[in-house]
Amino acid sequence: MAERIPDEWKLAVLAILNDGDPDRIEVRQTTALIPFGDLFLGAFAYELLNAFEDGLTDEDLEGRRIYDMEEAGETWAFIFTHRKKKIYGKLCLTPDNELIIIYSAHAPHKGDKI
Repeated sequence: MAERIPDEWKLAVLAILNDGDPDRIEVRQTTALIPFGDLFLGAFAYELLNAFEDGLTDEDLEGRRIYDMEEAGETWAFIFTHRKKKIYGKLCLTPDNELIIIYSAHAPHKGDKI
């Protein structure tokens, strides 16, 4: 069931995205970068990061906390809109708030609701 994503988590993720340090951002190729490129033909990697930045600035963004990921951290899945297309995003913030892992960035497979 969807719930409001905590502002503290969003702000920590946005700080890393805004910093732009590639050592602090991991993007999964097969489940995030490639599918995002399929949705937005010719998109560059930085556009994926910009899309997440825009999506996370939505004050009412709701998602679902994911507890069974391999890496330690707080992971949220959510659906947001970028350039008039819905995107399913899944993103982890590590416990030290120093790294984000973008697991997913693709068209929703199970409808528009999280």
